[in-house]
Amino acid sequence: MKTKPPADPFSLPPMEFWAFLENSDFQRRRGGGLYRQDEVRLIQHDTRLDEDYTLMVSIGCVGIRDAARWYITHPAPHRFDWGWLDPVVASAERHGLRLYLDLWHYGYPDWLDLLADDAPAHFAEFAAAIAARYPSLQDYCVCNEPTLMVEMGGHHGRWCPFLRGKTGEDRLRAQVCRMIIAASRAILAIRPQARLILPDPWHATEGNRARPEDVQARVLDTVLGRRDPELGGGGDCIHVIGLNHYRDTTLPPFHRLLLKAKERWSDKPLWLTETSGPPQGWRQNEWFWWMLSEVMLARLMGVAIPVFTWAPVISMFDWVDERKHLRNGVWKLTPEGERRPNDHLIEALALAREYGYLRQRLS
Repeated sequence: MKTKPPADPFSLPPMEFWAFLENSDFQRRRGGGLYRQDEVRLIQHDTRLDEDYTLMVSIGCVGIRDAARWYITHPAPHRFDWGWLDPVVASAERHGLRLYLDLWHYGYPDWLDLLADDAPAHFAEFAAAIAARYPSLQDYCVCNEPTLMVEMGGHHGRWCPFLRGKTGEDRLRAQVCRMIIAASRAILAIRPQARLILPDPWHATEGNRARPEDVQARVLDTVLGRRDPELGGGGDCIHVIGLNHYRDTTLPPFHRLLLKAKERWSDKPLWLTETSGPPQGWRQNEWFWWMLSEVMLARLMGVAIPVFTWAPVISMFDWVDERKHLRNGVWKLTPEGERRPNDHLIEALALAREYGYLRQRLS
């Protein structure tokens, strides 16, 4: 890939800082039954919504990614409960935060047969109902990390629908792509100016025969219509490629991964839509500066990254043992759910704004 000559670092515009509120809600097996890992409930975001949004404003957030909570908001076919989303949208507007919703964050309603022929239509109906109800919403995350969902629910059988092996993985991937495509077009039919952001993991693949780059990018490429054309994808289904990056065992230079992403999807904007979770022995604020410097280096080499996102902004709970609190956010939780600053990330964000790496929030 030919890259532009390095830019003057002082000529780069500051990036917007966005926050991601962890909202996984997949089902896994526990004690002979099923357990729904509802992170919104676990971190008590459902009862501290305004408090959390006030905290987002305090650290200079321009926008936030929050939950549509599909399994709660769509409790039965053709029926919707807006008791969660109405306050979310109203609070974001009140705090001056740009909101983009996770319509599907691994979990889905109990009544839905995910693999049935009508599942894409049900998801499209859900997406259309949200687009119709909230005209102020411009940004949508139709599905978060579909590749991880396919891996965990289709290959390893750890999450619903508990498929296994290559056959299960291929079957679930195709269905997930159908559903993303259907929901994306349902939104655009109502809100033609909507912006669709699709975040997926983006990690080093050198030497990884099981997960080469083409496998890692397959869902994105399929939804874009660049492979598996029978599924009906197209460039209209993704407007922004979201890159989620957590630690790699090899700690590759992330700017190189950004260059690869730009080469692969040269016609699409790129956002950093999630990062945290440093290697063992690192502090969270050290990982923040590492990632910020790598993103800045990629920008100097010609890769436009206008958005930098910390995920999660409120520390989450472990996906295997929900009793284990992970201190990976800007705030950690006390046993009572009180938010406490974590690992000097608030100070790091303030310095990044002072240095001009991140944009000062406009009141």
